[in-house]
Amino acid sequence: MSEQELTELVNDYQRLFYKVLRRCSIFPGQNDFDDYLQELRILFYVRAKKYPSRGTFEAENNISYLFKYLLWYVVDQKRKFVLQLEEVQEETLRGQMEERFEDVETMAAFDAFYHRLLPKDQKKVLALLFDDQLSRQNRSRYRRYFRKKKHIFFKKE
Repeated sequence: MSEQELTELVNDYQRLFYKVLRRCSIFPGQNDFDDYLQELRILFYVRAKKYPSRGTFEAENNISYLFKYLLWYVVDQKRKFVLQLEEVQEETLRGQMEERFEDVETMAAFDAFYHRLLPKDQKKVLALLFDDQLSRQNRSRYRRYFRKKKHIFFKKE
């Protein structure tokens, strides 16, 4: 079949493409509509190109067969897209869970660090965290003091 005949054939079957997309709940105005429409045109074009003439193509491919063929193609593409979307969501969820586990481990380590401190040092930690009236000089001293303690504690573990 010549290029001109193929183009005419694709144009004549435009309504079929729209029916297939409507059946798959893909309507004009949706983001994917033009992409799916173009894919159907290409799929149809490749299928029709194998035949020597329009008559032989139409004799071997009745309209209901073409409709089902194109319909199942779109259904399959939508299914693949949903599976990809689910995989991406699972990967994102796994990453978030790993971050949360790391946070829990870090919090558990700091909790153990806090409980190993002397009561006076625990008061200093609370003052450092919650006391707004603490001077800058004392804040600096407490931070330096706890940095040293923290390094010693975490080297042991």
